[in-house]
Amino acid sequence: MNLDLGSFAYGGIVLSGGNTPSWGTSLGQSQPDYKFTNPGADNILIGMMYCAIPLQCISLPLGKGGRIYTASDTSECQLASFFKQVYINETRIDYPFLMVLIREESTSHTGRRTIKYSDKIAYNDGINQYNNQEFIKQARVKLGLAEDACWFVYSLEIKNQDELHMYAIVVDANNSVDYPDSQTRRKKWLDLLGDDVKIFHKTSNYVFDGDEPLQQIFYGAPGTGKSHEVKKLTGEWISEVEERDLPNVFRMTFHPDTDYASFVGCYKPTMKPTSKEEKTLTGKDEEIVYEFVPQVFTDAYVYAYNNPDQPTYLVIEEINRGNCAQIFGDLFQLLDRKGGVSEYKIKADKDLAQYLREKLGADSEGIQDGKLCLPANLHILATMNTSDQSLFPMDSAFKRRWEWEYVPINYDTSIKSGEFEITIGKETDERKYSWVGFIEKVNEKIFDLTQSEDKQMGNFFIKQSIDEKGFKSKVMFYLWYEVLRDETENNKYFFYKKTIVEGKEVSSRFTFKDLYGDKATETLQQFMEYLGV
Repeated sequence: MNLDLGSFAYGGIVLSGGNTPSWGTSLGQSQPDYKFTNPGADNILIGMMYCAIPLQCISLPLGKGGRIYTASDTSECQLASFFKQVYINETRIDYPFLMVLIREESTSHTGRRTIKYSDKIAYNDGINQYNNQEFIKQARVKLGLAEDACWFVYSLEIKNQDELHMYAIVVDANNSVDYPDSQTRRKKWLDLLGDDVKIFHKTSNYVFDGDEPLQQIFYGAPGTGKSHEVKKLTGEWISEVEERDLPNVFRMTFHPDTDYASFVGCYKPTMKPTSKEEKTLTGKDEEIVYEFVPQVFTDAYVYAYNNPDQPTYLVIEEINRGNCAQIFGDLFQLLDRKGGVSEYKIKADKDLAQYLREKLGADSEGIQDGKLCLPANLHILATMNTSDQSLFPMDSAFKRRWEWEYVPINYDTSIKSGEFEITIGKETDERKYSWVGFIEKVNEKIFDLTQSEDKQMGNFFIKQSIDEKGFKSKVMFYLWYEVLRDETENNKYFFYKKTIVEGKEVSSRFTFKDLYGDKATETLQQFMEYLGV
């Protein structure tokens, strides 16, 4: 289980701000439904139950903001555990370690369970007194660390039910390290961690520092990997072959029929179970009622306010395929931000305001005085195919409120798309062509024809190697329908094939219907010859 960065740390001195560790990490989020959102949290909880000890035998100074609990005052502490076998980076520490499970009662996180591991927690088994402070002293000796050493634990894991394994980074084995502020320290330490741990820390302990974009549109030709770039930013992307769903990411795709109601929400008829009395009178199990049904914007908005310690991402795919002025409506004004927060609040519709009061509370900044205000932890990310830019033009005022990042076509053969192949023909007449080699050649032709990069094909225009049938239906159809409609007017028709006539090399035109005739395979192979793939 990944720990909150800096919560179990020594010798990393923050010059502006406090140095006191929080000594705790949450297992998951309590709202709207409790979930283990910290990977490996269930593994830790199983180990803690296996090594449980009586609560009345421990004292609990819980670190930052904590108080000392007694046997008669353990309302928040629900489980205490005593681990006799403890390892740091696979080195056995000959002293036990204590952890406790806390049920939080804060306004925003009522019911959330958090693991605490303060160095002040102590346990008396009736014979001996143990405490985590002594564990740290002995750990330093085992690891060869000076008392002032800068080091931190970033992950915990349980093995064989009762072995507690800690994973730590030693920044400086002899001396403490000064950092100007906590954010600088966090960034420096993140650079020392593996990719999986970095992804976790992108979705926890949120502090707005201006580095991540509040509103950003990724744009480029179709298939350049714009959605992939978004997933890397949100933490959904793990590797070339694996992605994951995260509770703090909300996604929708715009299209010509998308409107404000399908983006924000509206009153709709829904079926509701009848009460016992109503069922007796009417004989019906359900009745039709009208209630506000939230959509993606409202769901993301509520989540962001209920989880202020982590970033929330609202992802809009194909943003220019919808009428943004109509879809955003008054929300457009919220996109002006100062310090991450909306500079100008807007009055919420009556039905939306009522819904938000129920979900956030009337005193929440998110609906105070009946007004909406985007929080700093709500990021809106979007993708846009430049080939579709004429669907619904965006006005300049809307564009100004976004950061724009161009995603170019990547012809690098060392990445995944560099392995893709086009197979044309079957059995003895089968030929294979490099996908990257093909788009390099054909994109030159597209630019020559259109004098624009918008219609070019990106390296991920296809998602894997394809056969002749797939190549014709996906790639050749795109070229014919999207690129070559006006080829005869421009006199730059490039549906050509290279053949040998009477010993001479000749280039001749072919039409789309030729791809489905008796000589379709031969025509495609000669097309590749013409392009020089």
